[in-house]
Amino acid sequence: MPREATIMPREATIMNDAETILVVDDDREMVNLLCDVLREAGYHARSANSAAAALAQVREDCPDLIISDVRMSGMSGHELQTELHELVPDLPVVIITAFGSIESAVESMKRGAADYITKPFRNDEFLLLVARVLENRQLRQEIRRLRGDLARSYGIGNIIAADPQMKTVLRKLEQFVDTNATVIITGESGTGKDLLARALHFESRRRDAPFVPINCAAIPDNLIESELFGYSRGAFTDARQSKLGLFQAARGGTLFLDEIGEMPLSLQAKLLRVIEDKKVRPLGATEETPVDVRIVAATNAKLEKAIADGKFRADLFYRLATFTLTVPPLRERRDDIPLLIKHFLVRACAEAGKAIPTIDPDAMDFFMSYRWPGNIRELQSAIQSGVILSRNGRLTVADLPVSMTGIVAPTGSMLEDAVTRKLTLERVEQQYARMILDSVGGNKTEAAAILKIDRKTLYRKLGENVDEE
Repeated sequence: MPREATIMPREATIMNDAETILVVDDDREMVNLLCDVLREAGYHARSANSAAAALAQVREDCPDLIISDVRMSGMSGHELQTELHELVPDLPVVIITAFGSIESAVESMKRGAADYITKPFRNDEFLLLVARVLENRQLRQEIRRLRGDLARSYGIGNIIAADPQMKTVLRKLEQFVDTNATVIITGESGTGKDLLARALHFESRRRDAPFVPINCAAIPDNLIESELFGYSRGAFTDARQSKLGLFQAARGGTLFLDEIGEMPLSLQAKLLRVIEDKKVRPLGATEETPVDVRIVAATNAKLEKAIADGKFRADLFYRLATFTLTVPPLRERRDDIPLLIKHFLVRACAEAGKAIPTIDPDAMDFFMSYRWPGNIRELQSAIQSGVILSRNGRLTVADLPVSMTGIVAPTGSMLEDAVTRKLTLERVEQQYARMILDSVGGNKTEAAAILKIDRKTLYRKLGENVDEE
């Protein structure tokens, strides 16, 4: 390998923080040359003249990357790969192969090599490969860290449950968290079904794969099929390019079908087939694609009644309900209310940049006696509102939403306010829809009935796309 006159050091590299690279080869001259090239580029470089010596170094002080020749006396580079994978599975290995030895390169990649390079090679080519492999390693570590943060945020241990009913739900969840069986979560709106679905995913073996939620009530009927299954280019007028569906996007992970009771009847048969066959056929495609996805569904509707009314397929229900979790409403888990209040207070005050207020005894009595038709979501909204309106470090009943307390502050009419502010009709409709929704404790089904519109129209009026249940 020709030695170049100058190797440009990596900018902004501090030698003490540089990655450590172990070069393994029984050709001492080659090892020394590569180590010199790496050091001039700003890396820490170590050498080993045999696979056995390399393994000893890894056990004592693991490097960030190993570069190894394939052909060595004693243990070969491929055999070293196997040993390293068992010792440190995430340690990247770059293999050096002889010119024209494609079979050797293929074998290296099959054994999990991060990359390979063929002799003879230029120094700049070698350094670019090293930088790319180390960058990929850093990205994988960051992804792993972020997934760990998600798992800690959404794990079972982070679900507030002091009430015996809720503790029973969590114990039941733990029993089937690591199965691949479908799960359906039932309960009123705002009880935290979304959190349980995420806990199922992030506590399971699928935690490193995607968690993909879809709200079946928030997507128009004519779009939900293409969202779920994807489509091929030319499948319909505006299909200018192919698109992966959410089943494929969730491959290896969990697909969360929220408000499953709102799924069109015509689509339910196709969903049932995907669950049974574990294959999807995008719109306009001629072939099916295998998918490995765990399905978790949630609903606030009485699916048994929907089945009796012919609005939901019984066979789909039984296929989804391999396991069932029923989340109790907040009014039946009073022991959780003080803990939830504390949790939401801290969050709301952090967002508002205010000190945590003291809750007036009358306000706490109100919280404990109120029926919470909107459940946890209504409690969170009440705390947010109370924190913003509270004065002198004290949150009182008067600081809570009028829809809850019935205490109306003197103010002009909504229409007068709208005229003064020159609001658009769309904005007025949005505010009115929000007021109606607040008045019924966040129950979208009831609000839609009062407004005489369907739920999907209500979502659009509110300017919402996906509403976590």
